[in-house]
Amino acid sequence: MNIYALTELPPQNRHIGWSVCYAFQDTLATTCDPYFLHPQVHRIRRNKLRRLWQRISKTWYTLDRLPTLGNAPNVLLMIGHSSHFLSSIFTLGSLLDQFDLRIAYLLDGFDPKALRSQALSHINHLFVVSAEMVDAVQAIHSIDTSFLPLGVNTFRFEQQAQRSIDVMGYGRTNKAVHQCLQKHFNQSYSDRLYFHSTFDHGTVTDPQEHITLHNRLLSRSKVSLCFEVSDVPRFQGQSPLVYRWLEGWAAGAAIVGKRPFGKGTDQLLDWPDSTFEIPDSPEDWIPFFEELLANDSLLAKVSARNTLECRLRHDWRYRLQSIFQQFNLPIPEKLAADITQLQAITQPVGARETPLSMGAEPRQSEVV
Repeated sequence: MNIYALTELPPQNRHIGWSVCYAFQDTLATTCDPYFLHPQVHRIRRNKLRRLWQRISKTWYTLDRLPTLGNAPNVLLMIGHSSHFLSSIFTLGSLLDQFDLRIAYLLDGFDPKALRSQALSHINHLFVVSAEMVDAVQAIHSIDTSFLPLGVNTFRFEQQAQRSIDVMGYGRTNKAVHQCLQKHFNQSYSDRLYFHSTFDHGTVTDPQEHITLHNRLLSRSKVSLCFEVSDVPRFQGQSPLVYRWLEGWAAGAAIVGKRPFGKGTDQLLDWPDSTFEIPDSPEDWIPFFEELLANDSLLAKVSARNTLECRLRHDWRYRLQSIFQQFNLPIPEKLAADITQLQAITQPVGARETPLSMGAEPRQSEVV
């Protein structure tokens, strides 16, 4: 099997908002030996001739070179964030029809009305990150669509018993909670440390360097703040499981915030204390955090369980395996070996014997 990955992530990209795409592509590269293709946005898209260009051309992307296809099966995997990226499929020209299978996976929220039917007609299957998005797409377009949750490359996270950062918050967060924690924990009278973003842009010097540092900081954090995303416009009011939950679990942090409520999300985080709901009243926030942070035994058990559950069900390798199984494609040897390694992880003694707080007993882990 030959995999050709047509990706929206440009090689020169330095925006940390693409972290989920970096993680997916890193896993794909190390397990499936794909050939990456990087279409670029045509410069005419950025000037006054854009509308005219759209009328006379199928795509506003260009591709420097075309690959040489190998022996069948040849699989095209499109990896993108925006719905517009799917039109980049036309950069393949006459080579497009020579692929045995053409799959697209959009890793973010998007407006299904913005999908171009002309591009969809050349795609065999579309994967999306929200179960509600499946219904929304199929209500407008006649394309086979499936819900495939986001994953995380758990191999890139280290596990630390000693965690010197009490609370970590980054990127989009709840401003009121942030201000409360900053005012209380990052003052001279408090021995707590709240580590958070201090910039409002996403450009970094080196994305891979940033991701490595970010992962190490999470692995040294007791708590990671995570809030559901239904108020973010691109998610169209939907509330899927997003990447920061997966990063936090992989790093062994306790997740605090507001859990996602989208269809199918309960099954993705159904172990006890997979997330702690922050109280609704601001007056209760600091007492809540102080009580949680003072419970070292609970945090240690939550850390071990989050790491275990994430490795057993949320690694990107399971998502890739699901794609291949859905289309009866062979599982690459390196991917199969990595999954065997993940499933061979022994669980800490007593880590899954009883719930850590009030709630139902955890069910046996399953690969999603």
